[in-house]
Amino acid sequence: MPKKRAEKVWTILEVCSASNGTCAGCGRSCAACDLCQKRVLMVGGITKMEDRYREVVEMRGGVFEYHDGYMRNGARNLEGVIRRADMVLCPVNCNSHTACGVVKNLGKKYGKPVFMLAGSSVSALAQAVEHAGARVLE
Repeated sequence: MPKKRAEKVWTILEVCSASNGTCAGCGRSCAACDLCQKRVLMVGGITKMEDRYREVVEMRGGVFEYHDGYMRNGARNLEGVIRRADMVLCPVNCNSHTACGVVKNLGKKYGKPVFMLAGSSVSALAQAVEHAGARVLE
């Protein structure tokens, strides 16, 4: 990863971890507790970036889960992880049309908020978690 890009990623992570306040879900005042142990599922994305995605979610107090987005066994593999998730993120730039459709349909079936991301970058994930976290806690 080029130095400038790496610095940008770590700046995003630092901003995420610096967010302090009262947790809407548990009522406690705690650092980076926006997600209150809610399970965030990322379907697809860049597999090599899974650890970075995990850092962003965990710095926000969430539990991160990852599915590579491959549809080898149809919807069966996705169904279980979507059922467990509190929030589903799906970057459209690296998932097939079929995978995106399955994610949307399963999210609707189980009443899970699904956020289709334009990109699979760490910043796209951080922004989605930032803006969607409050909605998930409602």
